[in-house]
Amino acid sequence: MKRASMLLVVLMLCGAPAAAEEVPAAVLTAAANLIPGTMPDRVNATPMPGMYQVTFGPQVVYLSENGKYLLHGDLIDLQSSRNLTEDARKHGRRQVIDDLAEEDMVVFAPPQIQSTITVFTDTSCGYCVKLHQEIGQLLAGGVKVRYLAYPRAGVQSPSYDTLVSVWCADDQQQAMTDAKSGRAVEPKTCETSIDRHMEAAELVGVRGTPTIVLQDGQTIPGYVPAKKLIGLANAAAAN
Repeated sequence: MKRASMLLVVLMLCGAPAAAEEVPAAVLTAAANLIPGTMPDRVNATPMPGMYQVTFGPQVVYLSENGKYLLHGDLIDLQSSRNLTEDARKHGRRQVIDDLAEEDMVVFAPPQIQSTITVFTDTSCGYCVKLHQEIGQLLAGGVKVRYLAYPRAGVQSPSYDTLVSVWCADDQQQAMTDAKSGRAVEPKTCETSIDRHMEAAELVGVRGTPTIVLQDGQTIPGYVPAKKLIGLANAAAAN
C-alpha cells in the first residue's frame, strides 16, 4: 500500500477528525506497518502524554509519538485502579463475538433475558459438562447461553466430529445435552461455522474450555458455579 493511501486508511480508523489530528503521522505510519497486510482497528491518544494505543481486535500495543518505540503491556490509571488496556481488549473481544451470527450458535434462552454469555465449548470437556448441568439454573437467573464450538483436539478429532453432529442435528439443544451427558449423538455432516468459531477463539485468546465471554467483553477462563456466574453475567450486561 502506498504511504499516502496507508495514512488515509489509518486516519479513518482514528474516528473523528479532531481525534485524527491528535495522532502524529509518525504514529500512524508505524501503526500501519506493525503487521504487514493488516491495518489496525483503531489508533488513539492515551491519557499518558506521548503514548498512543493501537488495537488489532483484542490485541493492544502502544507506540511513542515519534513512532520509534513500541510498548507491549498494560496501561493502568493508578488513581482509579482502572486497567485501560483491558478496557480496550474487552472492546475488541466484543467485536469478535458480535461479528459471529447467533443463528450459527447453539442457544439456550430463558423467557426473560437479563444477560447473555457466549461460551466456547467442547463436548468432551469435563468442566463444560459441569457447566451444562447447571444450565437450568442459568436460565432461571435470566442468562441466555450461546455456545460456540471449540474442539480442543483440533479438526481431525472425534470431538470435532461430535460437535459437527451437534450443529447439524435437527434439535441442536437436545443433541448438545445428549453429547454432554455421555449419550450417543446421531452422526451427521453439514455446512457449519465451527471453523469460524475456532478462528474467533484464536482472536479472543481461548486456551481451554469452557471459556466464557460476558457481554462487556470480559473473559472467564474456566468453569464458574451457576450462582456466581449469574451475578457476573448480569453485572456485565448492566455495564
